[in-house]
Amino acid sequence: MRDFQKDYSFFQDGEKLFEAAMQGNAQRVPVFAQMHEYAMKEIGANATEFYSTPELLVYGTLEISEKIGLDIPYLDYDCYNIEAEALGQKMIWSDNNIPDIDRNQPLINGPQDLDRIKTPDFDNGRGRKIVEAKRLFLKATGLQPTLGFCAPFSFAANLRGIESLLLDLYTDPGFARELFTRATENVIAPWILYQKEHFPDAVSITGSDATASLPIVSPDILREWIIPYILRLRELCGPELSVPNWVGEAFLSDPCEMLDLKLEVTTKFIEGQDPDVETLGPELYKQYAKKHDVPLILGIGACFLAFSKPDQVAERVKYYVESGKDYGRFALYLCNLGDTTPSENVGAAINAVRTYGVY
Repeated sequence: MRDFQKDYSFFQDGEKLFEAAMQGNAQRVPVFAQMHEYAMKEIGANATEFYSTPELLVYGTLEISEKIGLDIPYLDYDCYNIEAEALGQKMIWSDNNIPDIDRNQPLINGPQDLDRIKTPDFDNGRGRKIVEAKRLFLKATGLQPTLGFCAPFSFAANLRGIESLLLDLYTDPGFARELFTRATENVIAPWILYQKEHFPDAVSITGSDATASLPIVSPDILREWIIPYILRLRELCGPELSVPNWVGEAFLSDPCEMLDLKLEVTTKFIEGQDPDVETLGPELYKQYAKKHDVPLILGIGACFLAFSKPDQVAERVKYYVESGKDYGRFALYLCNLGDTTPSENVGAAINAVRTYGVY
């Protein structure tokens, strides 16, 4: 039986290691991961139970984070869904797959549906359960939880459908502006502030926005339609708010154009993930971080971790770690460990960090 009372306060040492790494005075490169799907598989839970039961989500994540040797436990979940589900968007739940938006039944089919975007009652439904999960995480670790949210563009894409939303930007920009404004101010900001009420000492507010990546969008769309609403959220919710997970700079002739845009919505660090880092090389990111005097986080890709051999994983981790270690202000991120990620690949990655990441 799972121990729902276990003390995981030892992860505070990993948090101190990460903080030291961001300042450039750590003894070793820290490693963390997005791994809720992997944790679900490892503890043998089904998706419906895992994503709706705070105890399973928290203690499952902590148990597997300890087992595989992560320095920092990251309490993640299907954060793209929480606001949309609270608003009434139809969802698809199953025992085998992470819950997802029912993309055949979008909540917003046109301007006539904008009045549906009202501030939900987050005390009912999974909003309350997410807060309870974060409370359990704080109790078990002594670490402040990250306050998560779905960023405006990805949120609007979930409500409207990505193809329709992109078309709206050109054919009905007034409707698109109103959709983004209402999504930002009526739903996402209240969700963040609801979390802040429960965790006033939280130091990180992190948005998920994978849909706002190249080649789905362009740099011009990022500038005109995406960044302004993230900056508006920062005004409403606090300067600690960031959105770090755009990808796609390898599609540009000048990748630093995308890194400049990323820096506008993170400010305190720069993050690169595979396949961009694989294509461009870690040196580009290191030089960019040095130039702008910010810490660097590099992510090993989810597909690479799932389908490569352990020795290939170890070699790539060694390459990224030795490059980033040369800069000093550096951490390694394992991107989205899933239910198809072999445990031997996870072990190879973490062992390589511990072997090659010592200063």
